[in-house]
Amino acid sequence: MDPMQPPDVEQLTQRGHRYARRQEYSKAIEAFTGAIDLEPSDADLYYYRGNAHAADGRYDRAVDDFGRAIELEPTHPAAYHNRATAHVDLRDYEKAIADYTEAIRLNPDDADPLNGRGAAYSRKGDYESALADYSAALELDPKAFRVYFNRANALSATGAHEAAAADYTSAIRLQPRHARSYVYRSLCHENLGRLDAALTDLDTALRLDGHSPEAFWHRARMRAALGEHRRAADDYSWVIRLDPEEPRAYNLRGIARAELGDHAGATADFSEAIRRDPTDSGAIFNRGLSYARAKDWENALADFTKAIELDPDDATGYIQRGYAHLELLDTVRAIADFSTAIEKNPNNARSWAARAAAHRRAANWPAVITDATRALELRPDLDAALNLRAAAHYGLGDPAAAIEDHEAARALDPDDANTLNYLAWLRATCPLDELRDGKKAVTDAIRACELTDHAYPGFLDTLAAAYAETGRFDDAVKWQRKLLEMVPPDERPEYETRLALYLEGRPYRDPLAGKSST
Repeated sequence: MDPMQPPDVEQLTQRGHRYARRQEYSKAIEAFTGAIDLEPSDADLYYYRGNAHAADGRYDRAVDDFGRAIELEPTHPAAYHNRATAHVDLRDYEKAIADYTEAIRLNPDDADPLNGRGAAYSRKGDYESALADYSAALELDPKAFRVYFNRANALSATGAHEAAAADYTSAIRLQPRHARSYVYRSLCHENLGRLDAALTDLDTALRLDGHSPEAFWHRARMRAALGEHRRAADDYSWVIRLDPEEPRAYNLRGIARAELGDHAGATADFSEAIRRDPTDSGAIFNRGLSYARAKDWENALADFTKAIELDPDDATGYIQRGYAHLELLDTVRAIADFSTAIEKNPNNARSWAARAAAHRRAANWPAVITDATRALELRPDLDAALNLRAAAHYGLGDPAAAIEDHEAARALDPDDANTLNYLAWLRATCPLDELRDGKKAVTDAIRACELTDHAYPGFLDTLAAAYAETGRFDDAVKWQRKLLEMVPPDERPEYETRLALYLEGRPYRDPLAGKSST
């Protein structure tokens, strides 16, 4: 070529294609524009420039260029196809479907426009039409990876997870290194209850693409569901590294850390999620739970209050704030919050049981029985409600009814330490001779202490009382002295009173209208 001569149409067109292959789209557009200036009636030049505009994200301009190509050559199927694709990118699905339909009419043996129209129908939520198009495309091209993948997506969206998994498998056979096919097949396996297969697929996806936040995200979710919180936290950490602006990952990693007992780490994660999205009521609520687990009740109260402001219809926020009030000895506000939770969701047994617990704190025994009974009507397997009602029966002077409810709770959960402790205390200290049973009391008290690693002073107090009831005062004294080493000075007088009895060789008798637990 003479360097002094300006490039001709062919040279400019070739230059445009070279720039496009190098993804230098602005330069490609400039070259194609030069060619159009020299040959404004060539439909293919507009088509080429339209492709460059589309690749550069300039979909409006792409639509204009494809339209000009169609004006110049009304039977240009590729121009209809690519204009349809640009319409999809502009979310104008009706125009996309019309263009794909014309491309199909012009070239009925081409599977691509059928696949494209199926994708447009899918975007609209018309999965029946989408599936028909995908199936027709596969009849034309049974080895079309993208069509299997898209049909699998549509099937999954309709809940046909088994059929979707089969299509993802077909896609994988055609392109075994396509990581997203493994990711999406894993979700089908998850929906079908095949978590092992789901995790295997996610492991494979991450071997193929170790920088996929989507794969790490789903593997973290599934590991958390299996109780593998350490590994879930590690996967959420990868999500954060790969997509630092994803606030949900901080929240979910915080949940995993909380399950591991790392409340400081959990609180830090929830705080970061809140910093990124101050309106995330879930992260605020979860931070409140972490504060509560750390017994930082003031901060827990503040977070639950904020969560309620952001989501006032969520009964759970009122329940947790009620518990915080209860821990801060504000029974009136606790009852008010539990009552609001009941108003928001009257069929939530936890709300009724929570208010029963608050009424117990106020020694309002009839109210405890009413609320605990309602909780049990809603959830007959709620052993905590049985124990609360048992406490109320004892408070009203009916220890036999108390034992009956505690035994019903034991039947639901034979290894619940609280239930065992309640029964042991009643059978060791009840003033009614016919209800005491020192041998059973010792058995239950020992088991309660074993389940809690002998870490609860109140349970040791029960064990000492049980030994005293059986006449084993040396053991009673040993355990009573042990618990006195564990409690602060202001809590010792009541325990010291019982120690004095055991030293004198006398068992302890709880007043009939007293407590049913220590």
